[in-house]
Amino acid sequence: MKLVALDGNSILNRAYFGIKPLTTSGGQQTQAVLGFINILRSIQNNEKPDALCVAFDLHAPTFRHELSDSYKATRKGMPEDLRSQVPYIKRVLDALNIKRFEIAGYEADDILGTVSRVCSESGWDCTLVTGDRDALQLIGQGTRIRLIAGKGEQNVYGTKEFEAKYGFSPKSLVDLKALMGDSSDNIPGVAGIGEKTASELIVKYSSLDAVYDNLGDIKDSIRKKLEAGRKSAELSYKLALINPEVPIEFEPSGCKNAEPDSQKLLDVLTELELSSLITKYGLAPKAKPPEADSGQLSFGFEEIAPETDEQRLMYWILNPGEPRRVDNPEELLRERDLWELYSKLELPLMSVLRDMSLRGFAVDKGEIEHLGSVLAGELNALELAIYELSGETFNINSPKQLGEVLFDKLRLDPKAKKTKTGAYSTNIDILENLRQRHPCVGGVIEYRKLAKLKSTYCDGLIPLIDSGGRIHTTFNMTATATGRISSSNPNLQNIPIRGERGAELRKFFIAPEGFTLIDADYSQIELRVLADMAQDEAMIEAFRNNADIHSITAAYIFGVSDVTKEQRMAAKRVNFGVVYGMSDFALSNDLGVSVAEAKRYIESFFERYSGVRGYFERLIGEARELGYVTTKLGRRRYIPELNASNFQLRKHSERAARNAPIQGTAADIIKIAMLRIAKRLETDGFKARLILQVHDELIIESPSDEAAAVAALVKEEMRGAYELSVPLVVDIGTGHDWYGAK
Repeated sequence: MKLVALDGNSILNRAYFGIKPLTTSGGQQTQAVLGFINILRSIQNNEKPDALCVAFDLHAPTFRHELSDSYKATRKGMPEDLRSQVPYIKRVLDALNIKRFEIAGYEADDILGTVSRVCSESGWDCTLVTGDRDALQLIGQGTRIRLIAGKGEQNVYGTKEFEAKYGFSPKSLVDLKALMGDSSDNIPGVAGIGEKTASELIVKYSSLDAVYDNLGDIKDSIRKKLEAGRKSAELSYKLALINPEVPIEFEPSGCKNAEPDSQKLLDVLTELELSSLITKYGLAPKAKPPEADSGQLSFGFEEIAPETDEQRLMYWILNPGEPRRVDNPEELLRERDLWELYSKLELPLMSVLRDMSLRGFAVDKGEIEHLGSVLAGELNALELAIYELSGETFNINSPKQLGEVLFDKLRLDPKAKKTKTGAYSTNIDILENLRQRHPCVGGVIEYRKLAKLKSTYCDGLIPLIDSGGRIHTTFNMTATATGRISSSNPNLQNIPIRGERGAELRKFFIAPEGFTLIDADYSQIELRVLADMAQDEAMIEAFRNNADIHSITAAYIFGVSDVTKEQRMAAKRVNFGVVYGMSDFALSNDLGVSVAEAKRYIESFFERYSGVRGYFERLIGEARELGYVTTKLGRRRYIPELNASNFQLRKHSERAARNAPIQGTAADIIKIAMLRIAKRLETDGFKARLILQVHDELIIESPSDEAAAVAALVKEEMRGAYELSVPLVVDIGTGHDWYGAK
């Protein structure tokens, strides 16, 4: 589950100064409200959060003013024209049923820090949206920052992106500020230490404490400044550090998306004369819809508008990694040979996805509730076992309390250090490394896994079932850089496939009485696309002969003629690992072998399929020159970081460049198939309809008496969607539920 939290004051300021003045007929300025809501809608469209909230500053002293009288003393107050718009934006948020938080004595940054901490402790992912770089210190533990820059530009920072830009970890940003200060907030820092010197010190020593612990190693001119400014640095650290313990009543689940109060929203937008927003929210008076016939399926809600409009669709095709507004997008699409991709594929697909979202997927509520009850019992038993093994009771969902048990009491890692928030990190990587040191750790890992299953797929799905017993996911066309369709609220593409739990979850999704589910899946489509794009003779021959590509690879890398099940599975991971640009280190972790052995597997792959090696080398070279890679249909993905000086960023970009044309072409092919299937079902008079797409897989709900004919139609259209050098193979299954059809 994902929550997005917005820094209200920061975004209001960006909106106010970024849009030309706009007033009502009565003289009330409104540009900040308009800009804020446009940014809000953009964030909702890009992030597709399950929950949303906004944090505001109050016009009152904070604990930082108690530490330093001069804190923010030089900053100009909020312009009156902007201040007058704040009550209106809060009215809009209330009408949209979006929770907002503000508290005397603390800043919005502190509220965001608290939101981030609670989300981490609750197992939620969190995106913080702000124009204030101070918030970058909060990155990590499932938290990332969407930084709003000038002219509406947005940059998303996770740990990797931050470290690539700054050269040190996000938490060390506070240490940097402690040394260099911040004139905008009147944080003094150390006199004579600027950003360059401060950055060099933090890159080398990581923290303020370490800088002062190593004064003897620092050259005299800088050391003297540091010695003289130590108290100032320590004060600056306290002023710059975000407090994640604000006393607010916040729970991520309490901020889940809710329907707006349409009348309240219409009232405030009418008062502000923001007719464009009234239209965008569909608040214009509507004719009363006709009553449904007794035989017509009622979904229990009004028609859903497409999530994407025709124009962030044009912008997204032009630059899927960073869609942004440009002049004359149609002209640019034509110049770059992208017009047909837009007009003949993506644009017609909008209505197909809208119809799929409207139809939804029938579910068995009783089965969901039953599994929820089973998981609750298993969690309770695990909880008692963990308490017995660890020797005390504590909140397993609290990383802080868990860390204290694992590291302070059980001493599983004497070298473990607390973070700036005073808690130990207990992420999955750390727990996996500790699994063999104490039996309770395995229990904690299993507990987290089951708790997430229960909250996401049992507790989370039940409120989303409509009066007709169906769940309606939202299909997002512009959320990925490769062209893949994603799904949200709920994300049905994330339903686990493997294992007992995956089977149980897929049994939730059923065909209504008299209907059958048809599951159609492209077999190894990405490897087939790779064979075509690389024109690798060995791979092409294998696919044309309908040979088992994974067994062929296994026989070569292991040097055997009779391949075992385990060897074939390892080779399968090598095959797909190459497609995704997996490193030898990542493959070694995946297979549980040494890095040297994993490297040998990858080298053996490239020996067997030498055409693939040559293709990747040519691809990377061309991408460095052009700045982008393309799919078979001409879809572009821009990857400017291929020429970055940072080695890790460059290698990450190379992996993206290798994968994007393959994954993007596979995405294009299944989109073509969806259009062909939707058209054939309608023109041939079938009642069957598409209801779900999961990457290379399509689900069709069909009247049972049509199922055989529809399955044949689907297979025909998917196989004929695009001509490659190798055949497209489609696996078809039917059943009463998703698991049975798969």
